Amino acid sequence: MANHELMTEMLLEKYRGHNLVFIVGCPRSGTTWLQRLLACHPKVRTGFESDLFDMYIGPQLRAWRRDLDPQNSGRVGVGLACYFRNEEFHALLKEYMLKLLEPMVGQLLPGELFVEKTPSHALFIPEILELLPESRIIHILRDGRDVVASLLAASRSWGAYWAPRHVWSAARMWIEHVRAVRAATKTITKEQFYELRYEDLHAWNLELLKGVCCFLQLDWDEAAMKKAIAENQPEVAKVSGGTAIPVGGEVVQLSGPIVKEPLGFVRRARPGTWKEDLSLQEKILLWLLARKTMEEVGYHWAFPW
Repeated sequence: MANHELMTEMLLEKYRGHNLVFIVGCPRSGTTWLQRLLACHPKVRTGFESDLFDMYIGPQLRAWRRDLDPQNSGRVGVGLACYFRNEEFHALLKEYMLKLLEPMVGQLLPGELFVEKTPSHALFIPEILELLPESRIIHILRDGRDVVASLLAASRSWGAYWAPRHVWSAARMWIEHVRAVRAATKTITKEQFYELRYEDLHAWNLELLKGVCCFLQLDWDEAAMKKAIAENQPEVAKVSGGTAIPVGGEVVQLSGPIVKEPLGFVRRARPGTWKEDLSLQEKILLWLLARKTMEEVGYHWAFPW
């Protein structure tokens, strides 16, 4: 069946995202590592970060709500709501979203999943579940101190165009992502949401991967899981890049058919390296900014050193 026919079928059936999984988390929290592990499964398809909700669909849905809220604009009566009813706009937005999803889920066979990894989809979980109520979310939570240290290191090299350059902006990024997920989980069922810690993935990677597969209802032979883990260990990924992630669309003309991570993308990749990476001044500032949120999510930090 052709792509167009598959998408037409999904539109007719009111596609709800049953075979779509979103990996989210603050950037530099290990989302790529988990994606590459899952990409080894024979029934998992994946691709490069789409930014589908954080840059395309989510902002449009929020703009629609904002235009209808007099507390935001001081009045009601501006924007596309002057031309469309609520159900009309949502139908159009969902149709647009499904067409953008076509390269990801349009050719999936029964029992297959598409794993979409865009870290900052963490900020748009309500919008994802509003339009795709049967999709699932996997959140990777990492110690904010290590995330900040990794963000700062990225800003000085391959991530100079996007990564925050100062402790306070890096801390705000981590806090924003963590709090957005915490807020979203208040209305998410356990069948839709799974959270794991980066540190646990290091310490008990096989057990954690089994837990993720159980959540996704994927059968996976233990020997195959161990092989996937071995092929994607940080020290191996530094050299080989780990499991290949395919690229399509216009980007193929620019960089080729698989994701090529920049030099330094896989860094030290060990919990606790913030102790050497951050100066005392940076630690004190980070402690002042982030320790409350860290405590809330289980990372106790009594003193800034």
